[in-house]
Amino acid sequence: MNILLLSFSIAVLFALKLIFTSLLLPNTLNAWKIAALSLGVAAISVVNRLLFDVASTIFLFTNLSIIITIFCLPIFIYQGKMWKRYLVYSFFAILMGVVDIAGTALIIAIYGNINALLTEIMPVSILIASSIVLYTLSGSLSVLGWKMIAARKFQPFYLPFLILPVGLLITTYSFAYSEITILWVIGIFISLASNMILLIYVVSLDKKAAIEEELTETRHTMELEQQHYRKLELHRKELTDIRHDFNNQLATIGQLIRSGEEHSAQDMIHSLSKEIMKTAENPFCNIPVINAILTEKAQACASADIDLTIELNLPDTLSVENIHLCSIFGNLLDNAINACKAAAYDTPPNIHLSTMMDGDYLFIKVTNPSQTPPAKPAPGRGYGSRILSDLSQRYDGDYWTEYKEGVFTAVVSLVGV
Repeated sequence: MNILLLSFSIAVLFALKLIFTSLLLPNTLNAWKIAALSLGVAAISVVNRLLFDVASTIFLFTNLSIIITIFCLPIFIYQGKMWKRYLVYSFFAILMGVVDIAGTALIIAIYGNINALLTEIMPVSILIASSIVLYTLSGSLSVLGWKMIAARKFQPFYLPFLILPVGLLITTYSFAYSEITILWVIGIFISLASNMILLIYVVSLDKKAAIEEELTETRHTMELEQQHYRKLELHRKELTDIRHDFNNQLATIGQLIRSGEEHSAQDMIHSLSKEIMKTAENPFCNIPVINAILTEKAQACASADIDLTIELNLPDTLSVENIHLCSIFGNLLDNAINACKAAAYDTPPNIHLSTMMDGDYLFIKVTNPSQTPPAKPAPGRGYGSRILSDLSQRYDGDYWTEYKEGVFTAVVSLVGV
């Protein structure tokens, strides 16, 4: 049992060494490679410990691991300048050897010799705990120190990664001597303080992600509004050109009528009407951001040979923020368009968008054909549905979907006025 535990500690230390090194060097490592290499090292250590006595095996294996891996792994796994690969990897390999020596020295200081590792579980537990904690502490300090030197700046979120191992080391020290002393209490409080700092940092990351998501939505809304503005400017220019020549064309039409050439006059009137119709904005509603997003999605549907039917019943203004209206209509239609593109149809598929007001609530409904029930989103997918759910809840509403007889329905309800 003790041999297996000692081999396990070597595997953990080796995995930590790979992780620390990978934080400073470009590499091809992943979780599976780290686990495979660490288990391979553990297997070698078991063989060494079965062939040699414990004391010699600790130093023998440490030396062998340094000699073998220092020449192999930096070449095949890590990238960058060769001297830097060997410098970083050698440092953490030697650091692991120092930790082994320190752990052994601790056992000798407590029990008088190292033979206790052969028969008792407690010395092995102390050796494993102290070695892992000490290596985590020294390795973390080394990585952060290297990064601070490279960046010439101390990052505040480095602090919990520095103080957490200190608390663990103090707690382990008290545990080794089986005493609940003031050091043990200090270690616990340091660990808890570090945990709280990490919690605050993680929450701040969530807030940052939410702000970045809202910023992305805002940028998209601004792009739509700019697109809408450019179209208005183009229409204004076209109307200016038509107005400039309008009187001349009316005079020509009048002259054709007086000359009895009614047919030519009608052709000219028809041509003039077509030119005027080209400048029509064809708004879907009186809310610019909705009009802009629907114009964009209508063009996307036309390009994909999808029929889009729109029936809007909206007031002139809504209490929903523009960026959220953009996200709701955009994600609903994007989901429907993607579903239509994913299947083959003999005739163009139809997407139907409708809205209605019921009291203060706005209901937005989109239906589209679907040959199979929608599958559960793969990892990294499904953000559109999540956004729709979050936004509907923000406005005291709901988001639900239904699949029935080849038709997928998505409905968003929210307080709109």
